[in-house]
Amino acid sequence: MPMNKKFEIIPEDASVRVHVWGRTVRELFCNALAGLAAYMKPDAVPLSKNQQQATQEISIETVDLNSLLVDFLSGVIAHADSKGAVFTGVTFKKFGENFLSGELAGIATDRFENEIRAVSYSDVDVRKNPRTGLYEALLTFEV
Repeated sequence: MPMNKKFEIIPEDASVRVHVWGRTVRELFCNALAGLAAYMKPDAVPLSKNQQQATQEISIETVDLNSLLVDFLSGVIAHADSKGAVFTGVTFKKFGENFLSGELAGIATDRFENEIRAVSYSDVDVRKNPRTGLYEALLTFEV
């Protein structure tokens, strides 16, 4: 895996798996958001200056880090649907093992290239790879 790679999208039959990496847990969450955006609207990243900006506050509190990642991405999908936007970045104001708050940033859109029904809790296991030193997670998007 190249060190500059943030995520890999792996299409399957009724789902899409996304393998995500990051030097820190925060970076892993940012890269997971980038993977989500890249799947929902592949041409949304990077943002261009002429695209209409969209922002949205987000706050999540849950039981553990794995649930936090899934709940964060699920919240992003819900906000994307309600605001008609693809969120490509986040600025965290607070971030811990089971909570986060911050502001999502992205672009307004009238349609998504690919819809995501849900992010699955099964198989999510955020862990540090001793070989690479990077945090990793494998996510499943139900499509």
